[in-house]
Amino acid sequence: MDSMPDLPTLSEGQLAKFEQEWNAHPGMRHMGVRMDFSTPGVVRAVVDPIREFHRGGMGTEAVNGAVMAGVFDLVIGFTGYVHSGGARVGVAQLSMQYLRPVTGDRFSAEGRVVRSGKTIIFAAAELKDERGKVCASCDGMVSVRGGDMPAPPAF
Repeated sequence: MDSMPDLPTLSEGQLAKFEQEWNAHPGMRHMGVRMDFSTPGVVRAVVDPIREFHRGGMGTEAVNGAVMAGVFDLVIGFTGYVHSGGARVGVAQLSMQYLRPVTGDRFSAEGRVVRSGKTIIFAAAELKDERGKVCASCDGMVSVRGGDMPAPPAF
């Protein structure tokens, strides 16, 4: 598979605006997730602090797997968006491996492109606890549809 040289890259300013818009979105604020696009080639999501509604994995204080799956969906999808130069994209497939419970007060997930073509991007992500230990990993496929992705709705 080839990289996508025919798609434009996003400038630092465009990435900063996209980050600001998504971090202001009510759904993101409710989930307690902040996106970070400041490192080239890396999409990062941070949950800080972990709130009570994030917890409950296997009846414990650990972060629930559904919360981690939602964060992986964001990270993999946004990785495809950034790599495609802002094209309309959608997560087509996720495969997650839960390795150890996420405890503590914060966690983060980072995604990167593994390889790409004109209509599909393969990405991988790791979710780490506040000590930096990998607690889960994810492989995903992002479908590239083309056209600009709309900004998040204003509320």
